[in-house]
Amino acid sequence: QLITGRILEVDSSGVLIDIDYKSNGFVPAYEFPEHELKALQVGADIEVMIDEIENVNGDVVLSYEQAKAVKAWDRIAKLQEAGLPVEGMVLHKVKGGLSVDVGIPAFLPGSQVDLHRVTDFDQYVGQMVTAEIIKINKKRGNIVLSRRVLLEQDRERLRSETLKGLQVGSSVLGIVKNITDYGAFVDLGGIDGLLHITDMSWGRLNSPSEILNVGDEINVKILSFDPSSNRVSLGLKQLNNDPWVSVAEKYTPN
Repeated sequence: QLITGRILEVDSSGVLIDIDYKSNGFVPAYEFPEHELKALQVGADIEVMIDEIENVNGDVVLSYEQAKAVKAWDRIAKLQEAGLPVEGMVLHKVKGGLSVDVGIPAFLPGSQVDLHRVTDFDQYVGQMVTAEIIKINKKRGNIVLSRRVLLEQDRERLRSETLKGLQVGSSVLGIVKNITDYGAFVDLGGIDGLLHITDMSWGRLNSPSEILNVGDEINVKILSFDPSSNRVSLGLKQLNNDPWVSVAEKYTPN
């Protein structure tokens, strides 16, 4: 039976709970994720499941994990049916991905963590993530999530908005995403534009990295835009006047 009790005591061994019975119930600490155990307050209500009315010692045995799982399965099934995402905390790394607490442990495959390939999964441990529910198998106790699906949807929405506002000749803010020998790719908001090395400076450059770094936020000018291929050419030097236009005014022979 799923019941609501009141927390009487919390320590390293577990949680003592008043369930309005002849004896109190106890849930061992290992049934709580660390972040949830720390958040428990004496006097607060808590939902638990009766595992045993009376064990060999005459104590009521309660389970927080089972109560949480029952509620979680019902909630997750409703979210999937409605096409809504689920939020959970990343517990730890597992083979091939991450384990996420969504009321019960769910699997977030490594390929579904982000838009790009992730090599350091430790950075996500302890973080709250929102993900799409892509597979449920209650019989086997499996839930598979995808954070990448939501990120792709967000990026596509941002891309659509960015494309609407792109105009040749306008100045836009972007973030340097990647640097190559021939130029840099700048994220304009869901769509990348190419800033060729010849359009970076009126002076001579041997490499784009002489003036740019990955992650730099820069203003660039839209030189050309092909809606059919979504190719965008960018310019940095075009934001300033061509120094050669006024060279005759500044310098004279000899």
